[in-house]
Amino acid sequence: MLATVRHDFYHLPEYVELCARQEGGTATAFYAETPDNALLIPLLARDIPVVAGEWKDLSSPYGYPSPLLRNPADGDGLHRFMEEFRWLAAHQGYVSLFLRLHPLLPLPTAPLRDFGELVIHGETVSIDLTQPEQLLWRQIRRDQRAGIRRLRERGFRVEMDDWSTLDEFMRIYSETMRRVGARGFYLFQKDYFTGLRSALGDRLHICQVISPHGHVAAGGLFSLTHGIMQLHLSGTSDAYQKMGPSKLMLYEICRWGQKAGARTLHLGGGVRGREDSLFGFKAAFSPLRNSFATFRMVVMEERYREIVRIWKKNRGHIGPDDDYFPPYRYIE
Repeated sequence: MLATVRHDFYHLPEYVELCARQEGGTATAFYAETPDNALLIPLLARDIPVVAGEWKDLSSPYGYPSPLLRNPADGDGLHRFMEEFRWLAAHQGYVSLFLRLHPLLPLPTAPLRDFGELVIHGETVSIDLTQPEQLLWRQIRRDQRAGIRRLRERGFRVEMDDWSTLDEFMRIYSETMRRVGARGFYLFQKDYFTGLRSALGDRLHICQVISPHGHVAAGGLFSLTHGIMQLHLSGTSDAYQKMGPSKLMLYEICRWGQKAGARTLHLGGGVRGREDSLFGFKAAFSPLRNSFATFRMVVMEERYREIVRIWKKNRGHIGPDDDYFPPYRYIE
C-alpha cells in the first residue's frame, strides 16, 4: 500500500520497529482491503503492566502515524474497516486503542466517532514551500526576519547533511530537553538517533547552524517523504540560546526544501497542543494552521474498566486529567 498511497515516514515499518524498541512492545499493523479501498494502521502492541502482562493494548508509534486510507473520500469504507478492526482487536485480546492522526494527510473523521472518541488537541503550524521565496520571506514575522539578518551579519551559517556533527547535535538536543524540563521519554539515547538514520535512510536530513567560531549553535533532524518535510527533533546550545539561531535554521531549511521538491514543511505545535511560547515561535514563520487530533477506542469495556480500577487503587485513586488516554499509561 505504501507504494501507491501518499504517506509520511511514520508509516514505514522500519520506523515502527524503531519505536517498538524504544517504547517497548511489538511493531504490528492492521491492514484490510477491498476492490475499491484499503486501510493501513501502523501500531505498537504492548502488555499492560498494571495487570502483569495478562492483557495488552494498541497505540500509534511516536509522531503522526495516522491511519492511511487509499480512497479518503470513502467514509463508508472506513466505517466497514473499523468494524473489522474492532472485532479482530477484541478477538486477539486488545483492551484499547490510541491513535495519533496526521495533520496533513486526509482521513474522514466522522466514521471514527461511531467507534470511540475523537479529541482535537489544538493547532499545528505548516509552511507552504510551493510559494516563491520572496513570499516565504515576507510571511515571516518582522522581528524574526530581523533576527535572521543579524545572525547572517555576525557570520552564522547553515550546513546540511554533515553527519559528522551528529554527536554534537545529540549533546545539544539533550541540553535543550533538560533546559525545558522535558519528560524522560524525550531524552533519547544514541541508539535512537542511529536507529532513526538507519530506518529512514535518505529521507532523514540533519541541519546545523554553525557559529562564527565554528561551534554548532543549533540543529535539527528533518525528514522528507512524498513532499512532506517534518521537523522531527531540534535543539539549541545553551551557549547560544539568547541569539536564537534556530530561526536561521528554519528559514534555510525552507529554502533547501524548495530546491529538494518539498511542498510543505510541518513544524508541529506547542507542548501538548497548547498555544505556548513554542507554538508562538513556530507561528511566526507561517499563517497556515492544521488541526491535530487523537482517536481513542475502548475495545473491551469490562476489562478496560477493571484495569483502570486496579490502576487507581494502586495510586490511591489519584489519576491524570480526563484528557489522558488510556489513564493507566500515565507517567508523571
